[in-house]
Amino acid sequence: CCIKWLSKYPKLTKGSKTVEFEKKFAEWIGCKHAVFVNSGSSANLLMLYALKIQKLMKNNKVCVPALCWATDLAPVLQFDMEPLLVDCNLDNLSVDLEHLESLFKNEKPSALLLVSVLGLSPDMAEIVKLCEKYGVILLEDNCESQGTMFNGTKLGNFGLMYSFSTYFGHTMSTIEGGFITTNDDDLYHTLLQLRSHGWGIVTG
Repeated sequence: CCIKWLSKYPKLTKGSKTVEFEKKFAEWIGCKHAVFVNSGSSANLLMLYALKIQKLMKNNKVCVPALCWATDLAPVLQFDMEPLLVDCNLDNLSVDLEHLESLFKNEKPSALLLVSVLGLSPDMAEIVKLCEKYGVILLEDNCESQGTMFNGTKLGNFGLMYSFSTYFGHTMSTIEGGFITTNDDDLYHTLLQLRSHGWGIVTG
């Protein structure tokens, strides 16, 4: 089936189908913009890079859950940022809220890269409240929890940017691939340029 399709549509990089997929994915999540990338790992990398490019970070400290993937911690280290590991709770395997607030209060990080694992939902109401209280940018890694809801709202609607994976082992598969979604117009255009190595992009 794939071979037959490729014989009729030989374009193997970004084309009209990608733009259509981005629009439909953004609509499904409930966000304004979606940027398709080669993996959820790259989605995490580009979210942090976009913060640097837009000069949105007050310092180089980023909170990362101790229970996460290497691809959440690796981009923090790659950009020479300081990771602050947050302990997990045993209810939803997300961040321990007391430890998170302690780090927010004492370390004053720029961002939290929140990770939702195994289709579970963190306590988004409390996490958003803490981020707003301490001026911390919330990024969501929803690669394992695509479609999961918190109080009727899909994960991917609580922070500034959100990553998803369409790797073959996840909920929706393109074999390889991932998404970043956001409601921020400036970040959207920055992400498009970063995805394409700094080229200016005109979208359909």
